Amino acid sequence: MNLASHLMSAGSVSARGAVVAIVAVMLAGCSAANADSVTLDLMPLNDSGVSGTVRLSALDGDSTLVVIEVDPAGHLNMPGHVHPGTCADLVPQPKYALESVRNGQSRTEVAASLEDLLAGGQAINLHLSNEQMDVYSACVDLS
Repeated sequence: MNLASHLMSAGSVSARGAVVAIVAVMLAGCSAANADSVTLDLMPLNDSGVSGTVRLSALDGDSTLVVIEVDPAGHLNMPGHVHPGTCADLVPQPKYALESVRNGQSRTEVAASLEDLLAGGQAINLHLSNEQMDVYSACVDLS
């Protein structure tokens, strides 16, 4: 029997109050975890057909997990980067390299805090392929 069941079987008002307090603490922990993550929609570029999301999740104060999930629209290996600038005005030299999106998925731990990545002035960009690095397939501004 778990703690909540045991307290409920006790049937007392104070036991029910303890269960409510336990649930409140658990829910508070869940909402705090959600505050440490953000999901953004990628914008398809150059008629690539690539669409999907980027999820940024704080790992600690100095690193962030970047998870990209897309419908690759036939582009099975797309390099990705965090670039300074915006999708409309991207600085060509990347700030952080991301694992290539293969078969629609990528996971990379970036040596930057979630706060720093979302401070503005940066974008995540996917290239059409290793052979066509000058053609962008999708992008999202980080802010």
